[in-house]
Amino acid sequence: MPKAETARPRPTKQAGARTGRDGVHDFALKMESDDADLGDNHVYRVIELAGSSPLSVEGAINAALDRAQRTLRHLRWFEVIRTSGHIDEGQVRHYQVTLKVGFTMESA
Repeated sequence: MPKAETARPRPTKQAGARTGRDGVHDFALKMESDDADLGDNHVYRVIELAGSSPLSVEGAINAALDRAQRTLRHLRWFEVIRTSGHIDEGQVRHYQVTLKVGFTMESA
């Protein structure tokens, strides 16, 4: 006798939860809602960075964030806006990623 399939519970969407185009939770919005729960008002500065790596897209992201953290404090989130690369003789030579990076501003 064939074994009956059991239904897996579907993940429930939290009230007010927002997701990006790919269904992944938007971490910038999550940070804002977490901060709102604490009763604190934070101001975020958003900058654009581009990182590159000969190895991978992840390496390009890490290169940009590693450099940013040397001079910026309170980095909170990033969003990949563009992914591109350099081709030489039919081979990928560099991956390049443009990011929006958010960090909290310090009190004046």
